[in-house]
Amino acid sequence: MKTFADVGIYIDESKGGNQKIQCPQCSPKRKNKTDRCLSVNANDGLYNCHHCDFKGSIKNSDHRSSKSKIVETYDYEDQSGNFTYQSVRYIPKSFRQRRPDGNGGWIWNLKGVQQIPYRLPELIASTDSVYIAGGEKDVESLVKHGLTATTNSGGEGNWKPEFNNYLIGRDVVILEDNDSKGQKHGQTISEGLMGIAKTIKIVRFPELQKGGDVSDYLTIHNIAKFIKLVEETSIFQGSYKEHFCDVTGNALNIPAHTESWNQIRELNIKVEWIVDHLIPKGAIIILFGKGGIGKTWLVMDIARCIGSGIDYLGYSTQETLVVFVDFENPLTVLNTRTQRMGEAEGVHFWRVGNEVKPPKLDSDEWEEYKELPDGTVIIFDTLRASHSKDENSSEHMAMVMERVKELRDCGFTVILLHHTPKNSATISKGSTAIVDLADHILNLSRVRRSNGGDDKLVDDDDDDEEAVYRFGVREKTRFEPHQIYLTLNPDRGFDLAPDPEEETLERIRQLLLDTGPLLKTAFAKECITLKLGQKKALKLIERGTGRFWRVESTGQKNAQVVTAIQIGSLATPIGSAKLPNCPDDKLAPDKQESFVI
Repeated sequence: MKTFADVGIYIDESKGGNQKIQCPQCSPKRKNKTDRCLSVNANDGLYNCHHCDFKGSIKNSDHRSSKSKIVETYDYEDQSGNFTYQSVRYIPKSFRQRRPDGNGGWIWNLKGVQQIPYRLPELIASTDSVYIAGGEKDVESLVKHGLTATTNSGGEGNWKPEFNNYLIGRDVVILEDNDSKGQKHGQTISEGLMGIAKTIKIVRFPELQKGGDVSDYLTIHNIAKFIKLVEETSIFQGSYKEHFCDVTGNALNIPAHTESWNQIRELNIKVEWIVDHLIPKGAIIILFGKGGIGKTWLVMDIARCIGSGIDYLGYSTQETLVVFVDFENPLTVLNTRTQRMGEAEGVHFWRVGNEVKPPKLDSDEWEEYKELPDGTVIIFDTLRASHSKDENSSEHMAMVMERVKELRDCGFTVILLHHTPKNSATISKGSTAIVDLADHILNLSRVRRSNGGDDKLVDDDDDDEEAVYRFGVREKTRFEPHQIYLTLNPDRGFDLAPDPEEETLERIRQLLLDTGPLLKTAFAKECITLKLGQKKALKLIERGTGRFWRVESTGQKNAQVVTAIQIGSLATPIGSAKLPNCPDDKLAPDKQESFVI
C-alpha cells in the first residue's frame, strides 16, 4: 500500500490531523529552505504545496506506516443508546472516525452524521457534575473513579455548540490539556456555556509537562487530590481572557501555568511573623554584624523564645521548632550560654560534634535539611562556615543561596548569621549574590544615640555595659523595616533599651489615643501639632509600629489605619525579667542535646 513516505513526505504520525512541513520538491531549491510550505492531512491522506504544484492524495491507501495499529475504539451512542459512530485510536498516536456502512464494513468519515458528546446516555442519566475532558481516554480515566465525564470526537477544537444543550443547568468542570490547544478548547467551551450551565470551572494542570492531561495527573496523584483541586478552583465568570490573563495579555498565548496580575492581587495573603516585626515566616533572613559583637547571643535568645512560644523583648512569637545548625561554637560556649539564658523548649542543636554532622550547603548531602519537620526555623551559624565555596564569587554564592531558597520554598524559615568586611560595619561580607537572594537583612551594630533621630556607629569595647546596640533592617527587606535598641548584659544577653526617640514616640502615641484610630497619612498630618513635619512623622510611625501602635491595611489601595497600643497591654520585656540561676551541672550536653534526622 502507498504511504506518505513513498512520495517523499515524512510527518509526525503520532500527531495526526493537519501538519505543515518542508516540501520535498521545491524546498531544497528555494532560498528559504526552511519554509513549511507543504500542508499534509494525516487523516485524509491529502497533501498540497502552497509554493509549487506538488499535491495529491493517497486517500485510498493505508497512508499510515505499516507499524500503525488500532489500540482502542470508543463507541458513540445517541441518547437512546443506539450505536452511531466510533473514534479509533492508533499507535503511534493518531485518531480517525468511522461509522457503519450497513454491510458489515466501515465508512471512514462522519459526513452527514449528527455528532454527539461521548457517553451521552450516561451524561443524560446523571445529575452529578459533568467533567469535559480533552479525549476519550481521559473520560474513561474519570469514569473509573465514578465521575460523569464526556468529550467530543476529533480532538480539541471540535466541540459543537449543540452539545451545550445537554448541559443546561449543570455544574460543569472543563479539564484543559497543558498546552495552547487545550487552552483554546477550554475557552471555546467555557464561553459557549455561559448562561447555559449552572456553574463552570476550568481546571489546569501546570505541574505537568507540555501536553499533559488529566490522565497524566491521575497517574501521579490520587482521586482525592484531584477532587480537592477542583473544589479549590474558582468559578468561571464569563471572560476567559479576564479569568486567566491581565488586560494586556493574549489568553491563548499565555502558558497555562502562569497567573495574571489580578489573580495575584486578589489573593488574601498576610505576612506572618515568627517574631512580630522582626523575623518573618518563610523567609531567608541574614543577620550580620562585626565579629564578636554578640550575634550568637542574640539569635540564641530569639531561638529560645520562638521554640518556647514566649515573647521576645515584648514582641510576640509564633511557637515553632528551631534547629540551630552550629559550625563554629565549642560545646562549652553553648553550655555556658544556655545556662545563663535559662531553659527552653523546642530548640535543638545540630553541631559538627554530633555523631551525624550537619551537611555543608554545597555538599551532596545538603538535602538532608529538607527532612526536618515542616515549618522549622533553621539557623546557620555562620553562613561562611556552612559551605566550602569562595564567598566573594557570585557564581559560588548564587549556588549556595539557591539551595537556601529551596529550603525556604519547602516552607522553612532560614536565618543565616553573617559577618561584615574588615573595612565596613554597615554592609554584609562577600558577593552581592548573598544580598540579592535574601529576603530580610538584619544588622546588629553599636551606635551612639542621637536626638536628631540618626545613629552614629561607634567602636565601643565588647564589655562596655553602657554601649547601645541597634538591631533592625539594614540594606534590604521585602517586608516592613523595623528596628529596636538593645544593651548587652554579659551575664545573660541582650535587654531592650530605650529608643533615642522614646519620648517623641510616646508623645505621638498619646496624640493617637486622643484622636482615635486614623489613616496613616491623616495621622502624619496631625503630628504637626507636635512640631513634626509629615516626612519625619511617617518615619517615626514606622519606627514605633509594634511597640506603640499597630498599622493595619483596610483592604483599600494603600490605605492603612494606625491604632494606639495601650502600654499596659505590652508584654514585659524578657530582658527585664530576672533569669533563673542555673547550676553548672544543669546542662548535661550528652543527654540534653539531641538531633535526629
